[in-house]
Amino acid sequence: MFGNNEYWWAGLLVFFFFVGLNALILALRNKPKVSYAIAYCIAVFLLVQKTLEYIVWQALGYHMKFPVEFSAVSYFLFGIFVTFRIKKADGFAVFVAVLAGLIYSAFFTLQPQSFIGDFIKGDEAPVSFVLAIINHHLLYFGGMLMLVNVRRYPVKNVWQYVLGVGIMVAYSWLVHLYTPYSVANGMPIIIQITNGQILTRLFSDPPLWGVVLYYLLAVSTVVVLLGAHFALNHKFAALRSKKGMETDAFPDTLSAAFRKTTV
Repeated sequence: MFGNNEYWWAGLLVFFFFVGLNALILALRNKPKVSYAIAYCIAVFLLVQKTLEYIVWQALGYHMKFPVEFSAVSYFLFGIFVTFRIKKADGFAVFVAVLAGLIYSAFFTLQPQSFIGDFIKGDEAPVSFVLAIINHHLLYFGGMLMLVNVRRYPVKNVWQYVLGVGIMVAYSWLVHLYTPYSVANGMPIIIQITNGQILTRLFSDPPLWGVVLYYLLAVSTVVVLLGAHFALNHKFAALRSKKGMETDAFPDTLSAAFRKTTV
C-alpha cells in the first residue's frame, strides 16, 4: 500500500493520524456536549482562518484565488452552518465536510507522492502545505463529531444534500466557464469529475460504454455515500438513546454548549 511510493512514510503518517482521529471520535461517543464544543471551535477556526487567507490573497493581487474546489467550499459551508448554528440544514454541511476530509486523507495515504511532488515542484509555502493537511483532517474530525456524537439527521432532509451538492457543482461550472480561474489555477477537480475528463487518466480516448459506466458509477457512489451518512448517524444516535442520552444533543444556546464542558 505504501511501499511503492517514494514518499510512503508520509502516507503512513497521515494514515496513523486519520486512525487516531477516529479513535478519539469513538472515545468521545458518550460525551455529546464535549463533541459539540470541539466541533464548534473547529468550525469557527476554519471559517476565520479561511476568510483571512482569501482576504490576504485578494490584497496581494491574486484575484483568482478564491474557493472553487469541493473541499475549499466545504470549509466555508461547515464553518458558516455550524458557527451560526443553522440547525435545520447543518446536516448537509456536515456531509460535505466529512466527504472532503475523507477523500483528501484517503488519496494522501495512497498517493503521497502526488501531493508532495506538486508541493516540491510548485511555489507553495511549507506552512500552507502543512495547513492543508491539518485543515482537511480538522474538517473531517469536526464533521464526524457532529455526525456520530451530537446530531440525528432525518432522512427526509436528503433533498437538502442533493440540492446543496448540485449548487456546489453548478457554482464551480459557472466559475470555470465565465472566469479565467481554470487558466490561472488549472481545471478544478470537481469539473474534471463531472465532465468525465478524469477518465482520460485511464483511457486516451474513452469508449462510449466507459463514459456511460462512469456516470452510472458516479451517481451510484453519491447514493451509497448518502446512505452511509444516514446509516452511521442513526446507528450512533440509537446507541445514545439506549444509554438514556439525547439522540439530538444540539444545545439550546451556545453558552450551554460550553458550560462545564469537561472531557
